[in-house]
Amino acid sequence: YPKQPAKINLEEVSNADDGMFWSEDLLIPFEQFGKLSKKTLVVKRTTQMTSKGKIPSMYAMVVVGNGMGSAGYGEGKSFEASKAVVMATRQAIKSMQHFPRYDDRTIYHDIEHKFKATKLLLWARRPGFGCRVSPVVHEICECIGIQDLAGKIHGSRNPMNVIKTVFGALQTQRVPDDLARARGLRLLDVYHTYYGNIKPTYVRK
Repeated sequence: YPKQPAKINLEEVSNADDGMFWSEDLLIPFEQFGKLSKKTLVVKRTTQMTSKGKIPSMYAMVVVGNGMGSAGYGEGKSFEASKAVVMATRQAIKSMQHFPRYDDRTIYHDIEHKFKATKLLLWARRPGFGCRVSPVVHEICECIGIQDLAGKIHGSRNPMNVIKTVFGALQTQRVPDDLARARGLRLLDVYHTYYGNIKPTYVRK
């Protein structure tokens, strides 16, 4: 019987940034490169079956964000876990994109998105609500900078599919400015008009 692969410590792998350096092909300035937050969410051992036998390798999936609305994910595969993480990190930086946020804290509207066997439901919430979602979605929200969000996952909870579903769902947001321009209507934010652009504070008893 084949031996079971040893358990992988994600913290040790995420800190092994040997070979991670800034270059122009990353398409971001050097000042922003050092401020990015990285989350290594998936590290596993894979095996390719060939006519000559089994070829083992390591697979990694990393999410990178600046905490101000921009984030991206990347996948990497190598014979060593640390090299796979570096490859995934560089791909994640190259694929970073901006996601609109309401008041820089939550999404503009409720979202329902499906990717393969994973169905994701996201709901916008009031200030101070927090991110009450699954651990994988919570890590992505920290990279993007979303502070108030509720969500539910139906179907497959494979971390790789969940990550791709979250990014696909956030891309389907419809910004009110675009809707008002398309319909030829005047846009008015009732929340900011009523509260005078002052966010309410909550005091715990």
